[in-house]
Amino acid sequence: MAMGARDQIAMWQRVLGLCRLTPAETVVLLVGPDSHPDNARFAAEAVMECGARLARLELGQSAPSKAVASERTAYFGPTALTGNLPAVAAMKSADMVVDLMGIDRGTEQQEILDSGTRILLVKEPPEVLARLVPTEDDRRRVLAAAAVLGRAREMHVTSAAGTNLKVRLGQYSVLTEYGLADEPGRWDHWPSGFLATWPNEGSAEGAVVIDSGDIILPFKDYVRSPIHLTIKGGYIRAIDGAFDADYLREYMASFADPEGYAVSHLGWGLQDRALWTALRLYDKRQTNAMDARSFLGNFMFSTGPNLEGGGTRKTPCHLDIPMRRCSLALDGVAMTVEGKVMPADQQARSAA
Repeated sequence: MAMGARDQIAMWQRVLGLCRLTPAETVVLLVGPDSHPDNARFAAEAVMECGARLARLELGQSAPSKAVASERTAYFGPTALTGNLPAVAAMKSADMVVDLMGIDRGTEQQEILDSGTRILLVKEPPEVLARLVPTEDDRRRVLAAAAVLGRAREMHVTSAAGTNLKVRLGQYSVLTEYGLADEPGRWDHWPSGFLATWPNEGSAEGAVVIDSGDIILPFKDYVRSPIHLTIKGGYIRAIDGAFDADYLREYMASFADPEGYAVSHLGWGLQDRALWTALRLYDKRQTNAMDARSFLGNFMFSTGPNLEGGGTRKTPCHLDIPMRRCSLALDGVAMTVEGKVMPADQQARSAA
C-alpha cells in the first residue's frame, strides 16, 4: 500500500526521536544507486524537521569480483567505503549516519563507530518500515534476552526434523538488533528484532537440518526439500539431500574458501510483527529480508565470518538461515520450544 508524504515523514521522525536525535546534532544521509528514493527523500525531510543539521553523502556502488548477480547480501567484503578516506572522515564527524546504501561489516564502519558516531541501516521499502517501526518494547525484549545469552556457556538446538547442535559460548560478543541507533557508537538495522552470538572457535558439533519452509539468505527463497548439514569442529563437513542441498553445496563451493563453511552467528528472532510469509511477496531486489531474519521464534543459523563478534575469520561466503520450529536452550533453560519463545520470567532463570 502506498504511503503519503506526511505519513512517511512522521514515521521517520518517530524513529529518529527514538534514536535520541537532537537539534544540536548532525546527520549524514548515506545514499547509493540502490537506495529507495522515498527513504532518501523523507528521511532528509524528517531530519530537517527535527531541527538537526543534514549532510547528504552519495557513493557509487562497488563491484566486488565475487558478488553473484546484483545481490549485495551475497558478498561479505570490500565496499564503496573501503579506502574512501573523505567519506569515512565525513561520517566520523557526524553524530549519526542514516545508511540507506548498506555499507556495513567492514573495518571502515568499525572505525566510524569507534569515533562515537551511531549508524542506522535502512534498506527495506517504506511499507515494511511502517509495519515494523521499532518500539521501546522491542528494545527491552531484545536487551533482556541478551542479558541471558551473554551469561550462557552452552547453546543446544534441536528440532523434530533432526537438528541436534551443541556449541560452547563466551568467547565472542552478543549482537543485538532492535532497530534503533540510540547510543554513541551503536550500529543497528531498521527493521529488526533479534539477537545472536558466535560460538567458541571449533566448538560447534552435531547436525543441522534445514527443513522445508526454512529460508536461505542471500538466496531469498524458501527451502523445499530438507538439507542435512554435518558439523564437526566448528565447520560444516557434509551437505546432504536433494536439489536444495545440491544447490547449496555448489554455491558454497564456488567461493573456494574453506572458511565459508565455519559456523558463524547463532540466535533467535523476537519481532512479533515480522512475517515469515513476507519474503515471497516482494521482488528479491526490493527487500533485505528483515522479516525473515526477525520473525518471532526463528532460530538463526549462519555460516562464514565472525569479524563482527570480535573474531578474525574473514570470508566473502556468508549465509543467514532463519529456521522454524526449533527448540533452543541456553545452559539447559529453554529460550524457544518448537519455534515458540518462552516467557521472559522463565528465560531469566538462566541469567541468575
